[in-house]
Formats: sequence, C-alpha cells, structure tokens
Amino acid sequence: MRLPAAPRTVASFPPLYILSSVHFLTPSGTSIMTDNPSKERTIIVMGPTGVGKTTFINCLAGRDGPGVGHGIESCTAKVELIRVEQAIHGRNITFVDTPGLDDTYKADIEILADIAAFLVKVYKKNVKIDTILYLHRISDIRMSGSLLKNLKIFVSLCGIQSMPNVTIVTTMWHRVDKGEGEIREEELKRKMWFDMIEKGCQVKRFDGTYKSALCIIEPGQPETRTSGPSTSTDPSAIQPTRGPLLSSEMVDKRKKLKATAAGNELNKEIKNLIKKQRAASRKLRELSKQSADDTEKRILEQELQETDQKIKKASEQHAVLKRNVLDWLFGPKPETSEVPRVGQT
Repeated sequence: MRLPAAPRTVASFPPLYILSSVHFLTPSGTSIMTDNPSKERTIIVMGPTGVGKTTFINCLAGRDGPGVGHGIESCTAKVELIRVEQAIHGRNITFVDTPGLDDTYKADIEILADIAAFLVKVYKKNVKIDTILYLHRISDIRMSGSLLKNLKIFVSLCGIQSMPNVTIVTTMWHRVDKGEGEIREEELKRKMWFDMIEKGCQVKRFDGTYKSALCIIEPGQPETRTSGPSTSTDPSAIQPTRGPLLSSEMVDKRKKLKATAAGNELNKEIKNLIKKQRAASRKLRELSKQSADDTEKRILEQELQETDQKIKKASEQHAVLKRNVLDWLFGPKPETSEVPRVGQT
C-alpha cells in the first residue's frame, strides 16, 4: 500500500480545526464526530510533559509554529481537539492533545480532572475512541519517579480492556545512538511495558517523519519490529472502544474522581510525595538549628521554605481530590462558539 503524500503546508492540506474541549461542532454547527462514523476517527495522544505529543500531531497535520512545544516548559495547557479533514484515505481524524502530569503551570489533579471531564463528555455522546497513544522519550536513560507516575496513572485510567487500542510511541530517537535506543526499548518492553503488551498494547517508533507518524496511526501500514515480547493481536481487527475505564467508572458507576482507579493511583502518589517532603523538611530544620554559619543557615532556611511550599501545594491537591467533581463534570454546558479554521481567513 502506497503512503499518502506528506502535507507540506497548511494551505496545501485539507482544512484543520482547533476545537474546544467542550464542544464538538464545526462552524456550520454540525457534529464533527458523529455525523458519519465510518469517515471519522478519534485518536487520544497522552504522555508526560515534553515527550512530543503536539509535535507528533503537527507532523501529521502538516503545520509548525509557536504552538509546537520545543522548550523545557509544557506547551499544551489543556485538552485540545485538532481535527484534520480527509487526513487518510478520505477519513477525518480528530486528535485529542492532552497535557502531561508535572505540567509547568497546572497541578496534577487539575490535569486529571480536565482529562476526566473530556472523557466523560465523549463517553456520554457515545463517541468511539479508535486509538490511545502514549508517548515516551527513548532518550530518557532511566524511568524516573515522574515518568513512572505518569505511566501508572495512564494504565489505571485506560484499564486492561483498552490495551488492544493502546499504542506506546517512543520518541526523540534523534537524541540517542540507534543501537543504544534499541537496547533501552527492549528493556522497557521486558519490564515496564510487559503487562501492557501482554494485554494487547503495541509499541511503535516515531522518528520525526510523516511516514513514521502515519505508520503509527494507520493499522494497514507496515512497520519494522524488533525482538522482545509482542502480541498476536491483528491491528486491522481491533475495534474502536467506547472509552477508557475512567469514563465508565464516572458515568456508569457514578464514582467520584478520587474513587476511580486513576484517582486512587494519583492519591497514592500525592500521599507519598507529602511523606517524602515532610521528612525532608524535618531534616532541613535540624540542619538549620545545628548550623553556626549565617550563610549556610540562610541557604537551609530558603530550601526549607521551598520544601514547605511543595508540601502545601501537594496537600491542596490531596484536598481537591477528595471533593465531589461530578456536579462540575455533568453541569450545564457553556454557550457554543464558532470554531476557527487554521490557515483560513
């Protein structure tokens, strides 16, 4: 099967929409996801901050600019829908760009609540999710606490039943030696991702090119695989899912966010963080009392203030997680506004 030509500019590509996380309407007022399901696909893109989620979407949409996150600070601040018309073989694709946990400006609980709000809305509209992509930097030498937290919450959010619709996408291959990257990828498959792969999850690579991005989202495209654990799931036989586990937990079972698997996982992470920060705070207080050097004492007191501030923020997140957010999620919708086309005047 021949690959569709990569789009070069927005002007030469089919109309692209930037959509609000609340509404699913085109400027004409028609639904973008439910009018003709056979011509629509919905792909959710998730992962930690800075893994290249927006860059991946922009590669397929044929655009680049200020909205693409190339720096160390997070770019995507909220759930954003990006629709590309007639993207592949006449089918429209709606990409759901999500912020990662450990966002530069937003607390983890805010991000999880934003994602939960979106998932609940599409679940109630009976919008099928074709694919859920989880991006991971292959350039990361080890699985840090932050990366592990993101992965754990992602798995608990999706649930086992969604794994055949999940693809782990490794990024940043240009930052590592290919051989070293392949060794790292195999180790992740054997350890961190083993259970996910066993349940039907796939692992693919994004090397920054349109061709590799297309192979990730198009089941019919061939891809070179490496050795290691794999699944016998036939990609062409995978059916869209109505939504991740979090959706059914909050809609069908009417659970509070904190009672969901993802909320419970985040709650454990926050409690562990508070415990570690409090231990660090006690240690800094002891060192400050014992210090006879004024300069050292000032430095220790400054670190203590920063640690206490982190404890305060984590405690606030913990308190928010205990609240009932169902009223907010199922509350009245704001008024619909027109959705602008990108590249159109």
